[in-house]
Amino acid sequence: MQFNTPHFVSVAGRKIAYEEVAPAAPQGTILLLTGLAAKRQGWHRQMAAFGEHYRTIAIDHRDVGDSDLATALYATTDQAEDAAAVLRALGVARAFVVGISMGGFIALELTLRHPEMVERLVLTATSAGGKTHVGAGPRIQAMLLMPRLGRRDAGKIAKQTYNLIMAPGYCAAHPDEWEDIAEIARHRPQSAQAYRRQLQACLKHDAAARLGQIAVPTLVIHGEVDPLIPVANGRYLAEHIPGARLILYPNTGHIPIVERAADYNQAVLAFLAEAPALV
Repeated sequence: MQFNTPHFVSVAGRKIAYEEVAPAAPQGTILLLTGLAAKRQGWHRQMAAFGEHYRTIAIDHRDVGDSDLATALYATTDQAEDAAAVLRALGVARAFVVGISMGGFIALELTLRHPEMVERLVLTATSAGGKTHVGAGPRIQAMLLMPRLGRRDAGKIAKQTYNLIMAPGYCAAHPDEWEDIAEIARHRPQSAQAYRRQLQACLKHDAAARLGQIAVPTLVIHGEVDPLIPVANGRYLAEHIPGARLILYPNTGHIPIVERAADYNQAVLAFLAEAPALV
């Protein structure tokens, strides 16, 4: 796997890393927000496809990848402000925002706090949070709390984790993709302290009471056998965000951007193409 040299934006004295691709005449800007402990390279199956038509930006959140570590606890609202600051620094007034898992939490907060910056919203394998959240089973919850203890090989931890959260048998049937996951995890591996800060932000996430305030066109995509954020959460989002559409992928777990990459890319691009061209 190729690891591109990142660019950086300064946000409140911290560096946020990003990379981008774009055609000569982009139809707008896509901002990609990835999940807990994940890095911008997790979008490598989307970057080229989206970048054919749009300026496509993927960031490393604070505490992961090439971005700076945090110095204190934070919330998904703070991460949303990071994302807004990146857009401003790059001269993007309005973007298509695509988030997966924790990135979906952040995308929700970005849309609620800065609706003028969001043209369309894509929520992938994510949740409104709060009391409405349908949690994972005990085995997955234990995995969330313990995977970084002991500083074992980051690639091995990632393979064990993704084997649990993707559809049953997917990793064994796609060994090359499984190795990509491990290689990304070994690249600037996340510390236990940084992981715990991100996890605490996720556990405090709660946008449920504000979903009715979302006025931008929204697409919800979820795997039907997602064991980490069960599909009931995606259904709840689609039912409570005005006008939202829902796509469910059968036999798909928590990572449809990998498990159903071609279908996912086609669905997202079709949804974004409905918007007027941005300048």
